[in-house]
Amino acid sequence: MVTFAKAIEQISKANPFVGELYHCDEPLSEYAKNRITHCDFDPVHKERQKSYLEAIKNKINKLFPNEDLRVNYDEGMIVDTSDHHFILNFPTTLGAHMVTRFDTLLKRKEYGDYFVLDCGNVSLGNPLTHRGVEFAGKHLNLFPKDDKNKLISRYPLYKLDFLEWMRKSENKYSDDEIKFLEKLQKVIDSIDFSTCERFSDQIVKINYHLWQEMFAPEIRDDVRRCVTLEHDEILINYLADFILKNQDNHIFKALFNPEFRIEVLKEFNGVYGAWNYSGENTGTHFFWGYNGDGKEYRLEIVGDKLINKEGKVADIELSPESISKALKDGILIPAIFTKFALVAFYLGAKTMGGPGQTEYTEKLKQAWIRVLEKFGEDKELELIKKVNVLNYNCVDLGFYREGEGKIQKEWALDMIRSQRLTREYLEKIGQVSFKYFLYPIIQICYYRMTPAAERQEVEYTDKDLFQGFDWV
Repeated sequence: MVTFAKAIEQISKANPFVGELYHCDEPLSEYAKNRITHCDFDPVHKERQKSYLEAIKNKINKLFPNEDLRVNYDEGMIVDTSDHHFILNFPTTLGAHMVTRFDTLLKRKEYGDYFVLDCGNVSLGNPLTHRGVEFAGKHLNLFPKDDKNKLISRYPLYKLDFLEWMRKSENKYSDDEIKFLEKLQKVIDSIDFSTCERFSDQIVKINYHLWQEMFAPEIRDDVRRCVTLEHDEILINYLADFILKNQDNHIFKALFNPEFRIEVLKEFNGVYGAWNYSGENTGTHFFWGYNGDGKEYRLEIVGDKLINKEGKVADIELSPESISKALKDGILIPAIFTKFALVAFYLGAKTMGGPGQTEYTEKLKQAWIRVLEKFGEDKELELIKKVNVLNYNCVDLGFYREGEGKIQKEWALDMIRSQRLTREYLEKIGQVSFKYFLYPIIQICYYRMTPAAERQEVEYTDKDLFQGFDWV
């Protein structure tokens, strides 16, 4: 067993950035203002972001042709990239969406609405969702078990029926819980899905409505609306054109310049998000392969081709035309390496995430610096050095007390049901020191950051976890 204090000490040693946050006394509102929503982009990055923001704008306009949406694109690419694309559910990533603009969350009139970029390259059965949602202390499956390994980004249009799955569930629901699910189903059934092409589009529209339902009715007009976009589709369409039109950049060279590519393959080997980070044959080289069966397959560069050694995906030539076509045909899905190579390290976006993301993105950045230094790419090197990927936003914001006085964290549907997010609640939680938001997730941070050989079970009490929330 390791004490609560010792666990923080080990986290600090393994990841000094997150360790510093465990001692951060800044109130949440000030933390968001000073460390998240403020960003002075380099003029080169700001210019590069314009075309990507235009692609995001086109996607939002296509999905919401008639909604009262006022997305503020002038803020630039300050984006939450922490969540898996799904119905609002997991407390910590839900909190991340709010922290992303917490200092202006109740100032819609002045600041408009905003977007976050969710990862759709995950299965329906991923650890944050398990093909369903949490509600009233019970898990409610929403998809067939046979579909648990299918990618959310490629899942077809789907009739989401909470009531049908509730009836199939072995769990028992009270009359009040059933009434809530009936009300929720009415909200979903009222949504116009005619602009959607797949389930990932439906998620965006469902979450747009659920987001508003989370807040007390008297403040909904003041709350900035959050559009939870599925990122992979936007990225794929953009990248397919980008590599045909832009050759003087590190992404193009990594893919198509043999000498540069060899150095990239060497420097990123073993880095999470790239390849071989959990032993041989883990991760993938630049892209995942897709053959239409709903799953992704590892690819490896052999000579001048991307191949899947199991033969699940046809070989793809490493040429701009072939890669562009494979992206457009849905055969290739950009891996984490490629996603951040473009969005963070070329466009200069300010990306935000949790303990894992802030760790591996910094390692990706340092690997890029080594590659660019070797090839004398001085201008791009200086730009990448300016990119800040150490931006933490994953915390729980919904807390309540059970009958016996024990503090609990609230999942999305429970937050909608409780209407906990009042102006008073948000103002109070905004004054809590940021370090206290890290305490309830110490097990996640400890497991993600502490070397396996040093890990022990963390010993803690509820008083340790919820030190900043006595007012709840």
